[in-house]
Amino acid sequence: MTPRSLTVLAPIRPSEVAALRQTLRAIGDDINGKRRSAADPLPHIEFPRSRRIHFARFAILNDPDRGAGRKRLLYASVYDGTLDTHLNELMSITRGLDAIWDACEGYTGVKTFASYIRAHAYEPAAYYVAFRDETAASVSEAIAQRRRREELQDSGARSSAGPTTPSLVPYSTSGNGGLDRIRRALKRVGRAAPLLSDLVRALARFGFANLYFGTRRIIASLDRYPIFRLANWLTRNRLPPLASPYSSLPLDVTAALAPLVPGDEIPFDAGETRPGFREDAVAQNQLTVVTVVPPAALERLGAVMAAIDSYAKRLAPPGALIGISTIHFVRWLFIDQGRRLMLVSDYDGSWESYLDEFAELIVSGLDAIWGTAVGAPPAGARDVPAFKHFLRTHQVPADLFFSAYPNETVLNIVTDVAAPRDVR
Repeated sequence: MTPRSLTVLAPIRPSEVAALRQTLRAIGDDINGKRRSAADPLPHIEFPRSRRIHFARFAILNDPDRGAGRKRLLYASVYDGTLDTHLNELMSITRGLDAIWDACEGYTGVKTFASYIRAHAYEPAAYYVAFRDETAASVSEAIAQRRRREELQDSGARSSAGPTTPSLVPYSTSGNGGLDRIRRALKRVGRAAPLLSDLVRALARFGFANLYFGTRRIIASLDRYPIFRLANWLTRNRLPPLASPYSSLPLDVTAALAPLVPGDEIPFDAGETRPGFREDAVAQNQLTVVTVVPPAALERLGAVMAAIDSYAKRLAPPGALIGISTIHFVRWLFIDQGRRLMLVSDYDGSWESYLDEFAELIVSGLDAIWGTAVGAPPAGARDVPAFKHFLRTHQVPADLFFSAYPNETVLNIVTDVAAPRDVR
């Protein structure tokens, strides 16, 4: 079963914001539970005990629809199994659950936790998973096997081990290599089969024009793929020429972040913390971005999301989204009745390198998603400095960030899950 995502936005009582932030940051500062004893009465979430959670984060966002100074709590996770199983596990590994969620309006206690979460959850409009057939447990086991192999190699034990040592046998030499290839090919065909039904649903919901022009905008810079190069040639689809060779980035980028244009919003109070808080702390990073969607652009953007979601589910190979091999999970969600678009991403490397890779490999996709956002630079993602400033302005710092395998990159995991298995 493909890992599922949960994204929750819950309004926070004004009097509880500071205490909740302090609680979350204390947990985030000790995410692996090594500094505080089990007898510590303070609230804590023992994420390392989970066998189902891949990634999780908490953050506090502005809640502009409820008035100036109002806040809301974001909980975002990727997990295996059902939502009920995930919520039951989350309750079991949390000490002081009410100390966290009681800060939110409408929360009435542990007995109603599951229903409260469901009432405040959002479904993704587009969702990419690097390893659709892997669980947190199977990824962790593949990593552990690689480390055992490395230990055997380092100690020289492989050549001198007794009969009890596991032999490492590749899938392809197990006697079923041909059958395995057939199974994988059939699985790819099965994944791609619903493309037509995806198209029909998108056409019915967004209309031909929105889907056609939205998709054209996504693929305008993807001529490195023969199918997209042919489509671009047939439709004369090209990125428009740049109006200026100069960046629109403001000269003073050290000033406090503020709305870029009238009608724009920043999703956090810039004075509370820096946008890159908890960034580059481990091999992986998190990115949460909230931008304002102009009403006139909503239908076209919905069609763009439908196209991205279908490609990610049906055609993207393991570990790569249009050539980008640093994304573990990413999802886009329309929130607040479509007035805003939220990005939630878990990725490898630095913030700078992540955005540079996107700008190099899928610049037209970035423009299709954010080109119409309020405050986006006139030249879109091709104006890389201005585009980065735009995302920084709309980025939400995470007060808590957890990864089940924090030192592993997507490319490491690609190798690990395809490596020989231990056969005893």
